[in-house]
Amino acid sequence: MHTPIDQVRHDLLQNRVDYRQSTAFEGAHLGLLAKLGELLQRPDSNYRSIAFCWPFKEEPDLKAPLLQWQQSAPQRSLLLPKVRSDKRLDFYTWSESCALITNAYGILEPNPESPGIELAQPDCILIPCVGWSLQKDCLWRLGYGGGYFDRTIATLKNEGHTFKTIGVAYDWQRLSADRWVPQDHDQALDYVVTNSMIYPK
Repeated sequence: MHTPIDQVRHDLLQNRVDYRQSTAFEGAHLGLLAKLGELLQRPDSNYRSIAFCWPFKEEPDLKAPLLQWQQSAPQRSLLLPKVRSDKRLDFYTWSESCALITNAYGILEPNPESPGIELAQPDCILIPCVGWSLQKDCLWRLGYGGGYFDRTIATLKNEGHTFKTIGVAYDWQRLSADRWVPQDHDQALDYVVTNSMIYPK
């Protein structure tokens, strides 16, 4: 019998708090940023616009390698998600000068009324994981339970958009099938980047 999903999520989030305060964190975080940079530098990673999440609580802060990626070639853009009333996400262009607003969940997001920002479609979406798993020859993300990314990804695919999804996590967040099994509404990921590995290998 599987552990109830709420308990799995609660345990992972508590472990994330503890891990952030541990002596292992700094090295693992630097390893994660290095692996992300490695993936973005692959010849087949010819992205023009990458969406990422502003770090919330103990989520990894990815801004350093992403700004380096953006500044290393013209016409590249970074995007941030904004929560919609229908529980999906829109993506807006972001730069270091952009003012952000706090949404109902306490997460910083773009202000569509700010001058200079534009609604855009990403060709790569970086998604923080509460947990992750490799099952049925696919990579999966366990999130907070709201389904925002799953709905957004499904909608973008149905509309014919071409993009890649990359889960961002630490090695220890990997879940075995006896703890969690993806549900029908879960959207498989193209990649998962951890502090030691890029999946698929």
